Amino acid sequence: MLLELMSNGTLAELPPDNAPDGIPLPEEPSVMLLLPHHRYLLGTEQKGSDTWIYASDRPGTQPQNVFLYDNENLSLTNDDAQPTILPARTVTALRKELFMMAEPPGRHSATVLLLRTFMRDNPALKSDDAGFLDEKIFSRCMKQDIVLYKAYWTLRFALYRNEMEEVSRLKAWLKADPGVFAKPEYSSRIWFSLLGLPDNDAVNELEELSFSQLELRSMVGQNISPLMVYNPNSGWLVLGRFGRERDTIFFVWAYLNHDMWAELREKKKMRVNDIILALWCEADTKQAMEERAKYKGDDIRA
Repeated sequence: MLLELMSNGTLAELPPDNAPDGIPLPEEPSVMLLLPHHRYLLGTEQKGSDTWIYASDRPGTQPQNVFLYDNENLSLTNDDAQPTILPARTVTALRKELFMMAEPPGRHSATVLLLRTFMRDNPALKSDDAGFLDEKIFSRCMKQDIVLYKAYWTLRFALYRNEMEEVSRLKAWLKADPGVFAKPEYSSRIWFSLLGLPDNDAVNELEELSFSQLELRSMVGQNISPLMVYNPNSGWLVLGRFGRERDTIFFVWAYLNHDMWAELREKKKMRVNDIILALWCEADTKQAMEERAKYKGDDIRA
């Protein structure tokens, strides 16, 4: 894609043959932005990450690597001229255009074969002819099953990043029956902190749920995991300690109202640690949906 930065800060798309002479657009997904002073910004996407160079179309000049971050301005130097400032909205738009041209990272076959061990009874994964190994066929199945869609993309991104702890959380999420998170009578929240109370916003939310700071500090001071506190006005607050081996790295605070606790703990007989993991994975799935929406071919907006 070839774009030009207009004087009012907007972007205009140009035909590819308007690219600077001798600088063709790469074959992989790419975005080139033409800038003042014979400069351009070229971004390419490979395996889920974007790379950007800032260069001149004049011979003899060396390109430089630059980094673009969503919602942040970008200042580009121009030798003796005034720098070119790309506003945050333009930077975000450039990265969005680039990712929307690219396939999402990860391997379909590895994802679906592992997912099959977690969701044996799902019709899309029970095919005798292994039709689920065809990504296009499987994508059509996922359009009819939002739980399958969430589980697939959460797992695919987790495997791509080699985050095996997230795979364990996905198993707990599926055991909980993800439909519970959509029921209006069920309510849950989750917060994270480093060896102490969560941030002020989270503490305020917990106080609104009738858990006092004194109770929260008392929970932090006890070397028990998971630790549960019940409040008859709101429900259950669970504190889990997570880390490597015996060293606690961070805390996970999970709140469940009366109905959700009864469903997961009393009816489904889930272990408290698995309940924490299931709530944590619900947050993972939301993040996976946001990540999936960046790339092309996203037919579901959850």
